[in-house]
Order: sequence, then structure tokens, then C-alpha cells
Amino acid sequence: MPRTARLSRDDWAAAALAALAEGGAAAVAVEPVAARLGASKSSFYWLFENRAALLDAALELWEREQTDEVVARHAGIPHPLERMRILLRNALSDNRADLALRLTGETHPAVLEVAGRVTRRRLEIVAAAFRELGMEEEQARHRATAAYASYLGTFALARVDAAPADIDAYVDTVLACYAP
Repeated sequence: MPRTARLSRDDWAAAALAALAEGGAAAVAVEPVAARLGASKSSFYWLFENRAALLDAALELWEREQTDEVVARHAGIPHPLERMRILLRNALSDNRADLALRLTGETHPAVLEVAGRVTRRRLEIVAAAFRELGMEEEQARHRATAAYASYLGTFALARVDAAPADIDAYVDTVLACYAP
């Protein structure tokens, strides 16, 4: 982004989110994020009080883009199994989605809070789909946990170049394991 462009809070948050994805919470620092944007540190302080506010903005952006907006885009898919298939396929095809894996391993309190909230929400969304398929509450929660663990595990495998090559076949296999 050219230096002359006026940067918004979301611009800074997106750059901080990229830093978070690459190096964890410790990588979200004013100078490196400013450098990533081609901006000055002083421009940061027009928008944010401190580094913690930047980290919070990055986490809010991740939650909004990777959970709220994703759920909203797929809410109109009437059949729960098809909804889960499309959600999982899209999530596994999105290179930014593996941030969920990084965030679940963070120890920073702000990251833990948001990662926990997002994880609980995602688990509830999957469990609700399993309940729509006729499962009892406890079984739906257990299967949602197993399916989400498969999702996170796939990104862990991708880090060592062992992820499945055929995402569609993999998604079908995962859902066959957990859906009735």
C-alpha cells in the first residue's frame, strides 16, 4: 500500500492479522506492522491507543471474516449435511483458515479468549447441524468435536506437507465418519 494512502483501522488490523498468522501474538508489534503497510508508527497512534488495541482489532477481524461472515454466507443452505460439506470444503481450501490452528496454541490471554469463543461457536454450529440430522444432544456434541478436530488436524498435516491432495474426497470421508 503506498505511503500516501490513508490507512483505516481495518487496514492495520489486516496487516496485524497477517503478522499473527505468520508469527503468533508476539509478531503483532507496531513497527513491523507499520513496515508491512509502508506506514509510519505515528500514523498507528491516530487509530489505536496501543499494541493491545491492534491485537484486539486483528482478532476481531479474524472472528468476523472467518466465522461471522462464513456462517452468514452458508446459512441459506437448507440441508445440514450439504451445509457442512460446503463449509468444510471452503475452510480447507482457504489458506488463511489455518490461523485457527495457530490461535488454539497461543497463550496470550486476548488470543485465548477469542480463539475459545470462536471454537465454541463453531462447535455449536456443527453440533446444531448434527442435531438437524437427528442426533441426540450428547452425540451431536461429540461428533462436532471430532469433526472440528479433523479440521484442525488437517492444517497440522499441511504444515508437514501431508495434507490430503483431493479435498472433496477427504471432506466426503470426514463427513461419512461423523454424519449418520
